[in-house]
Amino acid sequence: MHKNKLYLLLLPILLVSCASNSQNNGSEKEEIEENCFIKEDTTIDFLCMADGSYHNSLQKMIDDFKKIEPHVTVHLYNPQGSGNYTMIEKTIVAGFFKEDYPDLAQCYPDNVVKYIDKGYAINIDKYLNNPEYGLNNEEKEDYIESFLLEGTNYLVDGTYSLPFCKSTELLYYNADALINLDLSSVDSSINNGNPLNEEYLNSLTWEELFDKLCPAIVAYNNSLSIEDKIMVESENSAVFTYDSDENFFITLANQYGYEYTSIDENGKPSIGFNNDDLKNLMKKLKVAKDNKYLQTKYTYENYVSYLFQGRNSLFTVSSNAGLSYNLPQENQKQFKVGVAKIPSPEGKEYSSINQGPSICILDHKDENRALTSFLFWKHITNKENSSSWALDTGYMGIRNSSYQSEAYNNALIVDENSSLADLAKAANLVKISEVRTSTFNTPIFKGSGTARTNVGLILKDCLLSTDLNSEIDEIFEKYYNDTYQYLIKYNEI
Repeated sequence: MHKNKLYLLLLPILLVSCASNSQNNGSEKEEIEENCFIKEDTTIDFLCMADGSYHNSLQKMIDDFKKIEPHVTVHLYNPQGSGNYTMIEKTIVAGFFKEDYPDLAQCYPDNVVKYIDKGYAINIDKYLNNPEYGLNNEEKEDYIESFLLEGTNYLVDGTYSLPFCKSTELLYYNADALINLDLSSVDSSINNGNPLNEEYLNSLTWEELFDKLCPAIVAYNNSLSIEDKIMVESENSAVFTYDSDENFFITLANQYGYEYTSIDENGKPSIGFNNDDLKNLMKKLKVAKDNKYLQTKYTYENYVSYLFQGRNSLFTVSSNAGLSYNLPQENQKQFKVGVAKIPSPEGKEYSSINQGPSICILDHKDENRALTSFLFWKHITNKENSSSWALDTGYMGIRNSSYQSEAYNNALIVDENSSLADLAKAANLVKISEVRTSTFNTPIFKGSGTARTNVGLILKDCLLSTDLNSEIDEIFEKYYNDTYQYLIKYNEI
């Protein structure tokens, strides 16, 4: 009886509490419903390369987006077959013919050119500039400028891609071998006669690297016993390695101010890489290759990270998103990996290439799906998500505020107990922040991908030539003509 009375006394309170919760939940739902932009059930498909832990990070963003836009369902899926961006492009283009293609897709600029040409890529300007749900001026300034500008770098007016998984290139080095290395016995001018340090390696010029540092390292290494060598000698060993022949050529052209590709005054693409300035650079690189100062992916015929991991090289340039590939494996001798800016020409401004996939929105003649796709991109690149995505994946934060977040700054904290991998990750994050506003874009047009491929082959053929002085004109002419014929076919130049 006592218990029943107590229950009866509590019942009104419980009912009031439940009613209160119901009212709160109801008002919360009403507020979400009032503030959401998509008012009817809408499903969009996102075709991307996010798998493994990346998939989990992206799925969390999708789940959070559902709380903001409850009428939206986002399907995340990967391309069938081999996982690469060529497969994404093939899947999408094939889908155009059967009306089976995604709303959003990860893409490289050359992929987007094809989507524009077929009439399926949406000009995103009207969404970006919408005063109600677009980006305000403060938000636009928060996104790193070159990343947003890449989406406007096509031959048609408008914005046709948006930044997401952006990256650039950094210089990774064997810190155990190089930091505090005294080369004054072979060249007293290096670092003013002082041992090598982080500041010196972070400000290398191409001239300093190939004319002084590499020769000094080779001479020093040759003076050591096999057990003491700082670089393990092999048939393919080289002091400095570069993991993208295409990026190497294009970056050198940009940094030195030499012609590569451009858009002329009539809005037509122009190719200018068949010039004496770049030929002279190739001749210098050929000398470096012959002296075992330089190795590239194409000359090694494999990823040069393998040389770096095995201490067959002391420097390697690769994407900041690929840090893990440069760390020694468990069965290899461990060493601390340092991170620096890539070299620049003497007296020239620093720059590094803007790379990594973006996102494009494809047209289904459905305004709700197009707007939903834009809002979803805006959500996954907000301040919090941009920062967390950078930390989860190794890609660059695409907003300046990403680098001021508490999580990002906590990831920079290391101590004497930190692992070599954590030390490298922290150094990578610091350097990414340092170079984030110095990336450059190149013009995008039908044939820009062909130009990119061909200049990588120019570099390869020059470095592997047995008589470059007599062959260099023929090498350049061959790949220039191939690119030019492609432009004639598709751009009527």
